[in-house]
Amino acid sequence: MALAAQVGLPMDPPRRNVNSRAALETGELVRERFGDESSARFHHAVTRAFFAEGADIADLGVLARLAAPLGLTAGEVEAAWRERRCRAAVDQSLEAGMEAGVRGVPAFAWEGGHAVMGMRDPESLVEILTKRAIQGA
Repeated sequence: MALAAQVGLPMDPPRRNVNSRAALETGELVRERFGDESSARFHHAVTRAFFAEGADIADLGVLARLAAPLGLTAGEVEAAWRERRCRAAVDQSLEAGMEAGVRGVPAFAWEGGHAVMGMRDPESLVEILTKRAIQGA
């Protein structure tokens, strides 16, 4: 919460756990159709909606609203979920994360099997990444 306040992000932590699988699969649908940059924008919108607005990111209507500015229709979001079209891509991503040592969120990982987990201020994240780069990891 302190970090969010420090960077001016309104934060309203959820009072319940929500299954984010539909959001992850919708993000993969966005990636499939429009590329990595659009997928990153979608995930940013989902994160903001969940943490700052208290949105239910398991609700396909919420996900369709967040994906619409990127070019997806509600029908496309619903059909992809119903068909579980992006299930394999999410499963592969989750497996890769586990192999990299991801055991919590948020997590940052890169090739080579290394991951950094937990909310970090930008300075400490840069410090960790710099140390890893110097070590050649």
